[in-house]
Amino acid sequence: MPRDARPESQVNLTVMSDYQHRIYARYSEVRPHYPVPTNRTELLSGADVIFRKFLVPLLPARKDAKILDIGCGYGHFVHFLQSRGYSVAMGIDLVQQQVEVGQRLGVLNLRHGDAREFLRESTSQFDFISAIEVLEHIPKQDVLGFLDLIHSALRPGGRLVCKVPNLGAFYSPTFFMDFSHETPFTGPSLKMVFELANFANVRVSPIGPVAHGMKSAVRLVLWKMISGGLRFVQIVEGGPGDRLRTLFTSSILASGDKS
Repeated sequence: MPRDARPESQVNLTVMSDYQHRIYARYSEVRPHYPVPTNRTELLSGADVIFRKFLVPLLPARKDAKILDIGCGYGHFVHFLQSRGYSVAMGIDLVQQQVEVGQRLGVLNLRHGDAREFLRESTSQFDFISAIEVLEHIPKQDVLGFLDLIHSALRPGGRLVCKVPNLGAFYSPTFFMDFSHETPFTGPSLKMVFELANFANVRVSPIGPVAHGMKSAVRLVLWKMISGGLRFVQIVEGGPGDRLRTLFTSSILASGDKS
């Protein structure tokens, strides 16, 4: 057994509180900045650019790889995967209304349920697990236990990829815009919890603007200038430091492998 790991059967996670049940019962109605998609095109509105740039390079080469998207919502990423030939990609989400919308739009392999219970029953089943905007919803005392369950559900050589709001992005307090968010992360703290959960080859990177047209190219150039200036200020104030301290984008991405 990896050092400091516990068998998945011994992972005890907090039962959802009454206020969490109240939030997720109507989450699809009140979640900020996430309109309900009405067709498949809207499922990938803007997201496909991010998926291609930051997630595709991390995907398994085999199209028959078993992939699980935790907190799949309406099935945005699952639909993207299936459109690229990953036919057995599946998703699970706690919010039934979101899953039902995705199913009506024709996204396959979506299921409603508690990911924790599903992971307990899925030891060494998956080649790749994604958790896009999920970890921040988990109480701090449960984050490591949740990562332990994911680690157990991965096959040897499998990979976990997580996207979370970045508390280091002082200009965009994304974390505080959603009342359901429980645990904030920065680049260093995200890397730390991955390593505590015994993931290897942990990498944390910014999710910045992607050039896919004239306006986005201008945004990318301006962002490089702004972030360069912020790094300069940080070096002047505290001296050269860890690269992860200089991640200023509103979201960050982490990946780690099960050895």
